[in-house]
Amino acid sequence: MKKMVIQKPKLSARREPLSTEQIPTDPGTLRSVEMEYGDLRFTSGMQLAADDAVFTDCTFAEMDLSGASFVDTVFERCDFSNVAAGHADLLRCEFRNCKLTGANFDHSGVKHVRFEECDARYSSFSFSKLQAVQLEDSQFSESDFFECILKDMKLTRSQLENANFRETDLAGVNLAECTFERLEVTPSKIAACTVSKEQAIGFARMFGLLIHEES
Repeated sequence: MKKMVIQKPKLSARREPLSTEQIPTDPGTLRSVEMEYGDLRFTSGMQLAADDAVFTDCTFAEMDLSGASFVDTVFERCDFSNVAAGHADLLRCEFRNCKLTGANFDHSGVKHVRFEECDARYSSFSFSKLQAVQLEDSQFSESDFFECILKDMKLTRSQLENANFRETDLAGVNLAECTFERLEVTPSKIAACTVSKEQAIGFARMFGLLIHEES
């Protein structure tokens, strides 16, 4: 079986420090920069773009990030709560210990992206294409992956309680390392999905099968 490889962000050796005051009203692409403790909410609705950038302890909460483009970008301890980021493009990005509760990335392209130790409860990626994406030690309960295209998706030690994968083909996806009691799925689209024994019993009960208890 071909091993999945998630490309890391391609960051330059030197990046220019950037403060909120230095960001122009129409920022265009923020290239080869690093920012700490910045509040970017004043750029809401401007199709923010970043390339070769590192944001640490920055605030994007409640922003309109529709059509945003982030390439080779790292976000660490950033707040994306309730952002509206539909039709965004994320390529070779890492979200480390970020807050993404209620974040909306519907209709987005997400490729070579890692979410590590993130709180993404109630987030939505519906109708998105996720390729070479890893959810690691993260909380994605009540999240929405409705009618997504998944290719090379790795789920590691993450919470998926009541996440919605309806109309999403889960073939090749390994759910065994994740924790959930209930998952919303389309029965015809879970063939070739790997689950633990306990998860398999839960799915069987969900689909109305009677489980014979051995004496």
